[in-house]
Amino acid sequence: MNEFKKTALFIVVAIVTVGLAFLTKPSTADLDLDTLVGDKTIGDFDPNNAKRLRIVTFGEDTATLQDFEVAQNDSGLWTLPSKNGYPADAEQQMGEAAGSLLDREVLAVKSNNPTDHEQYGVVDPDSPKLEAGQKGVGTRVTMKDINDEPLVDLVIGKAVKDAEDQRYVREPNRDVVYVIEIDPSKLSTRFEDWIEDDLLKLNPMDIQEIKVNDYSASLELVGFQPQIEWNRRGEYSLRYDSADSKWVVNSLKTYQTDAKDFVDDPLTEEQELNQDKIGNLKDALDDLLIVDVEQKPSGLSDDLKAGGDFLKNNNSIGSLMKRGFVPVPLTADELEILSSEGEVVCTMKSGVEYVLRFGNLQVASSGETEQGIADKKDGSEEDGVNRYLFVMVRFNENAIEKPELEALPELPAEKEPEANTGAETIAEPTEDSQVKTEDTSSTAEPDTDETSPASDSATTDTKGDAAAGEEKTDEPATDESSDPSEAKDTSSEDLEKIIADRKRIEEANQRKLDEYKSKIDEGKKEVEELNDRFGDWYYVIANDIFKKIRLPRDDLVKA
Repeated sequence: MNEFKKTALFIVVAIVTVGLAFLTKPSTADLDLDTLVGDKTIGDFDPNNAKRLRIVTFGEDTATLQDFEVAQNDSGLWTLPSKNGYPADAEQQMGEAAGSLLDREVLAVKSNNPTDHEQYGVVDPDSPKLEAGQKGVGTRVTMKDINDEPLVDLVIGKAVKDAEDQRYVREPNRDVVYVIEIDPSKLSTRFEDWIEDDLLKLNPMDIQEIKVNDYSASLELVGFQPQIEWNRRGEYSLRYDSADSKWVVNSLKTYQTDAKDFVDDPLTEEQELNQDKIGNLKDALDDLLIVDVEQKPSGLSDDLKAGGDFLKNNNSIGSLMKRGFVPVPLTADELEILSSEGEVVCTMKSGVEYVLRFGNLQVASSGETEQGIADKKDGSEEDGVNRYLFVMVRFNENAIEKPELEALPELPAEKEPEANTGAETIAEPTEDSQVKTEDTSSTAEPDTDETSPASDSATTDTKGDAAAGEEKTDEPATDESSDPSEAKDTSSEDLEKIIADRKRIEEANQRKLDEYKSKIDEGKKEVEELNDRFGDWYYVIANDIFKKIRLPRDDLVKA
């Protein structure tokens, strides 16, 4: 190739290079950074269209990604796809998140050089080029509409020094780094910030009985055979006495190893129930907050019993054992789950009975306790140490107070009618009337000697005696039946009053029975709804909450 051809080739290459540089150079807006300040806003969208939020964070210590997502499904219900579709209480939280991203004014522009991204903490955590040990990784926040189209997409980086609520940000498809004002607390990835915060939905004033089954259980290998190590300590049953406004003992039992059974262990004269500890237990049930959920194996019923198919699934059994729930065979084809740290049964006035079974500790990794770009909140006294929990609900009809029905007044006893008479009952003759009949019959006998004066005298005397007898015996009879119609009216009024009272009482009793049946129906319905919520999940709670609920005897009793 001669010199002329070489020169021409170099010229062509130079022209192509310049052309490519011109086509691929940043826009004027990117280069003229000062023109962006005050003229550009980020997040121009209708917050009502926000139907999905995804927040991706990167744990530099563990080099792991944490992907949090909340979305509204086709039925209009909010769920957490990143938690296997667990129900979310996200409407208010989603509105606040959308508001924090809406119409963010660009306050400053710091750079359009990609090499500065690490310095400002805006390296994209979703980038496929991310490496272990990568520094300066930000939090990527993407909000989408119902059609999965992005409304806003940002990588949020470090806080601006000495500027409250200001952060470095950039759009993932651009290199320019802006400064905007944003409230990071509205973009939390804490699970508990996005769910119904009242897990049990109970009123502590309605708790009428608490039972604590205090034991520990684990599955150990003895040789090559698995064996259950079951340390039973006690069973304690308490009820609330509303008359005295305090908790009293139903029963206190301690397990005796020698007898291999529970024996009564009542309070001594120097002991009493610790009302403060029991009050704390009630409050912990009322404020029972979950910090995480995990999906439990399929085939396990709400009452933690499983059939033969479940027994053959090693993955399902392994899932239980890892979390502290030990399979205990009941029959060849059925098993029940024994929890590693006992259980508590809480009975409500409505008949709803909560059964809480406590499993193993869950020590959260640093990635699991991240909150996205929000500052870490103060945790419990054992920050990051949690415990698995199974919740189930059953209905206890005996917990509902049965109605006291009022007895009906007796109807007057009716006399049996004589033969061949009408419907009216004929009263039996009285002793006075019998005497009168006898006297009258003696005076009616015919006289055999009509002309004898003695006979006349006798007859006269007899009549006089009879008249005297009639006068004596007829007085009470005349008083008793002096006005038959008035006696009849009085008896009728009494009967009508009795019938009216019976009707009133029957109606009142029926209302009580209807209310009782309604309470039973409502309780059963509530149990069904709660089990729909609890049935598919392992819950995770703070371990210090567990310690307030599953109390040993030494905490329930004080000197």
